[in-house]
Amino acid sequence: MRMRVLHTMILFMLSATMIAQSSPNDNSLGSQFETMKKESNNYQIYKVVKVTTLDAFWQSAKDSLRKEQSEIKALRNEISQLSAKVIELNAAVAERDTSLEAQAHNIEHMDFLGMSLTKGVYKTISWILIVALLLIAIVLFIRFNSAHQVTSQTRKDYQILQDEFDLHRQKTRENETKLKRDLQTEINKYEELKGELDKKN
Repeated sequence: MRMRVLHTMILFMLSATMIAQSSPNDNSLGSQFETMKKESNNYQIYKVVKVTTLDAFWQSAKDSLRKEQSEIKALRNEISQLSAKVIELNAAVAERDTSLEAQAHNIEHMDFLGMSLTKGVYKTISWILIVALLLIAIVLFIRFNSAHQVTSQTRKDYQILQDEFDLHRQKTRENETKLKRDLQTEINKYEELKGELDKKN
């Protein structure tokens, strides 16, 4: 049993020497393992590999693991940075969405008499007010025309009455003048008759 172990150790040492002399261009674990297996000595059904070769392989494995762990750590750091950036971008997108919603609200709504109304409702209210003002203007115009016609007719009637009154006053004056003349004539006749009577007496 000790002889087998000794033979195995000798074979490991010879294999390590061969691996150390092999090409250093390919340092991957797979290539090192294949080289170690290929260049190891055979002992019955076993492969005899040098301890130095195993140490070198183990060191390469540790270096590879260290490199992989370093890369994993770097990738984790990069993932953390990317996650922070994603969170920052999500916050920026949320802020932009909020800003866009506010702008869309401002575009679609407007303040009217202290109320926030959509443009459709504002247009409807505006048209209702315009139609109402037009109807009021039409009603006022009709009433104005009616009042104007009544005023014109009243003026005409007043003018007719004024003309009739002036005519009546003129006729009254003429009648008064005529009556005064007739009265004066009668007074004159009375005075003449009175004078004649006084002469006869």
